[in-house]
Amino acid sequence: MSINVKLSEKTVEIAKKQAQIFNRTIGGQVDFWAKIGRLGELYPDLSFHYLIDLMHKNKLNELDLVAGEEKKFNAVSLDTSQYKFDRDEVNAR
Repeated sequence: MSINVKLSEKTVEIAKKQAQIFNRTIGGQVDFWAKIGRLGELYPDLSFHYLIDLMHKNKLNELDLVAGEEKKFNAVSLDTSQYKFDRDEVNAR
């Protein structure tokens, strides 16, 4: 299902430029921003790059299973061994 949404001209111009860079449509770019923003709000402790990696590996279903429940991060097994976390960077948010 699609609906019309009003966006500022500045947002549309930025979406056009970024969509070209990543080979997406403008709608696809805005949809990507909405998905990553939603995930960022649901899982604020996970980094942007980690969320992108999960999206690329199609592992978001694991996260969506617990999205409606109270947040229990131990309910999902995520392999973080390949990631190096900088506590100062995380706390700067």
